[in-house]
Amino acid sequence: MIKVDNLYPLYFFDNYNFPNPYEKFQDGLAGASNDLDPQRLLNGYSKGFFPWYQSENGMFHWYQLDERMILYTDKVTRTKNLNKKLRSKNWEFSINQKFEDVIKNCASIKRPAHMGDGTWISEDFIKAYTNLHKLGFALSVEAYYKGELVGGLYGVGIGKYFSGESMFALKSDASKLALIYFCERCQENDITWIDCQSGSEHLLRMGAEMIPKEQFIPMLEKAVKGN
Repeated sequence: MIKVDNLYPLYFFDNYNFPNPYEKFQDGLAGASNDLDPQRLLNGYSKGFFPWYQSENGMFHWYQLDERMILYTDKVTRTKNLNKKLRSKNWEFSINQKFEDVIKNCASIKRPAHMGDGTWISEDFIKAYTNLHKLGFALSVEAYYKGELVGGLYGVGIGKYFSGESMFALKSDASKLALIYFCERCQENDITWIDCQSGSEHLLRMGAEMIPKEQFIPMLEKAVKGN
C-alpha cells in the first residue's frame, strides 16, 4: 500500500492487503481501491473495513470507523404494531429470493451531502455485490405486502458475521419488519449480532447501539471464524 496524498493519509489498496484495523483513520476514511474484486471485499470485511461510496474519479473509498453500530439479534425492538403486522397474512418474508431487486431499490436512496449528489450505490457497487451474492457471500432479505416486494435489506455474510449494507421501504415499517424477520433467522443459526456499520437514528430506535472498534474487532474476528 502507498499513500495517495501526503496531506491526507489515504492509502491506495493496490493489492488484497489492508492496514491494521486498530489504526486511527481521519474521519474513518482508511483508503481507496480501483475495484471491488470479490477477494478484496472479503478481505476487507473480515477486518472490519467496508467501501462506502465511489468518487467521481471511479475510486472506491473504504472506511474503518472508530465507533461501530451493532444490533444484538435478540434485542431488536418489537412494538405491538410491528408484532401485529408480522402475524398478518398480508405480510410475507424471504431470504435471497430477489437480491438484485433489493439492491436496486436500495440504490434509489440518496447518499449524504458530503458524498456528492445521487446514490452511494453506483452501478459498479450493484455489479460487485451481485457477484458476491452469486458466490454465496452477500444475501438479501425481502418483505412483501400482498405479494408485492415493498421492503428489504442486503449485506455481506462471512461465517457468523453479517454486515448490513442498506435497506429500503416502499411501505411503512417494511424495512423494520424485514430486519426483525432476519434477526429471528439469525438467532436460529446462532448469530448473536449484526454489524450496522455507521450510526443512524432509525437503527438506534430498532435497538442498535454504538461500541468502540477496540471491542468490535475481536467480536468480528471470532464471528468470521464461525465461533
